[in-house]
Amino acid sequence: MTRDEAQERIRTERLAQLGALLAGFAHEVRNPLSTIGLNLQLVMEDFAQPETPRDKRAAKRLGVVEGEVKRLQGILEDFLRFARMPEMVRRPVAVNAVLQEQVEFMAPEMRSRGIALRLFADPEVREAELDVAQFKAALLNLLRNAFDACQDGGEVLVSSRREGTNLVVRVMDTGAGMAPEVLAKAFTPYFSTKRHGHGLGLPMVKRIVEEHGGAVAVTSEPGRGTQFTLTLPLRAPAAGGVA
Repeated sequence: MTRDEAQERIRTERLAQLGALLAGFAHEVRNPLSTIGLNLQLVMEDFAQPETPRDKRAAKRLGVVEGEVKRLQGILEDFLRFARMPEMVRRPVAVNAVLQEQVEFMAPEMRSRGIALRLFADPEVREAELDVAQFKAALLNLLRNAFDACQDGGEVLVSSRREGTNLVVRVMDTGAGMAPEVLAKAFTPYFSTKRHGHGLGLPMVKRIVEEHGGAVAVTSEPGRGTQFTLTLPLRAPAAGGVA
């Protein structure tokens, strides 16, 4: 083992230890935070019908506290999902059927905002060896991002394509797009331009794709929309060898 390899191994081990430490910390915080949220709900019940100006002020302030508690709970849950992603279980998956299922799931919400959601599935794409739960999570995250980008209407296109030994899935929207400085940080953990965003959605997408042995790319232009491209191997690498 070279000196550089030894240093990289030490760095990797330290990062793993730090990740485990932070995940343990998040678990410890989650329990008392849940207790705070439960007791806050009980207190709010006492102010459910405020009559005096003082009671009304108290009810309003309690509502603010409740919103912050829920936000912290959301941050913790997202962090724990990101830090302790379950071990990947890959099996042959009918890719286009999964895409159709996720599109149908999001279509009513999209229509409610006047957003057209379309799927262009390549019939040459049949099966790919994927962790279906994680693949769905990545796709749903991209669809929700596209939904947020097209709040005033627009169009979202999902497509599949086979390119050699790879599956290529694209999610494109005609929404607001991203400025270059935002695009450069798109996959940075805890970076978000959304008011209530936690900044772990796109890093999780990147991690899921890379753990499949693939890559994710994004192009965007302000006022013209965004396109995410997921490139994943159709087959999982053979144990101890090359696919």
